[in-house]
Amino acid sequence: MIDLLKNFLIAGLILVIPASSCNTLFERDHTLRPEEYQKLGMPDHKKVWTNDDYVNANITLSSLKINDPLSLPRKNSRKSGELFKRMVNEENLSFIHDTIFPLRTRAYTIQYYTQFQTEMEHMYTIEHKGKIYYSEELSDLHIFGLAVHDKMLELASIINKSDDEDVEGIKAGMQAVRYNYLKLIPRLLGELSKTDQYSVDGLDRLSKAVSASVIENHEWMTSSDKAILVSELKNTIDNAESPGTKSNLQDCIEVLNW
Repeated sequence: MIDLLKNFLIAGLILVIPASSCNTLFERDHTLRPEEYQKLGMPDHKKVWTNDDYVNANITLSSLKINDPLSLPRKNSRKSGELFKRMVNEENLSFIHDTIFPLRTRAYTIQYYTQFQTEMEHMYTIEHKGKIYYSEELSDLHIFGLAVHDKMLELASIINKSDDEDVEGIKAGMQAVRYNYLKLIPRLLGELSKTDQYSVDGLDRLSKAVSASVIENHEWMTSSDKAILVSELKNTIDNAESPGTKSNLQDCIEVLNW
């Protein structure tokens, strides 16, 4: 009778576990601990990373992708979550305001970060059992890439307003920074259309970041720039399934149409 009661209670507990949590519950964490990554060449996650740190991080990630592709740091891992957060932490971009470095040095340095982000994105694009294994991490990497471009625009604005003769020759770079930004947004909107690849939360977070960025930068855009983005945004809304994503992008359209 006692054994029967135990079996009944166990069955009841299993039934109340939401189906959506099953994969998370039983998914094995293949990642390493921060100190284990450091032995392989990964920088210390407890400090702000420099461009040299990103070089070392990407070398380490490249080696891991070849030898143990499921062991890259993960966002929600108890073992490696803090390391992943450092990889996409905007604090690593704070050097653009560090006046100890000349503006020209900061301008050249920030250019490398688009390459670092693209390389990390490539590392994390891994298919496993017919699905993108690191979809949550890719969402955050896309958001980090957007942050890099935002900081590039911010720094370009600082340079354009500067009286420093040393940066006169690079002020024209503002147009290239804006051009690259306007090319990035449609690419990110394309990612938002991949509803079978990302979680609803990932899509909502990415769409919120895109909307906030475009709203922040819309004042320097031409009427033509805005019209193109509005068309892209509407197409993405038509393909979106999440009400949160639709709402975020609609907010952006309203500002662009103002």
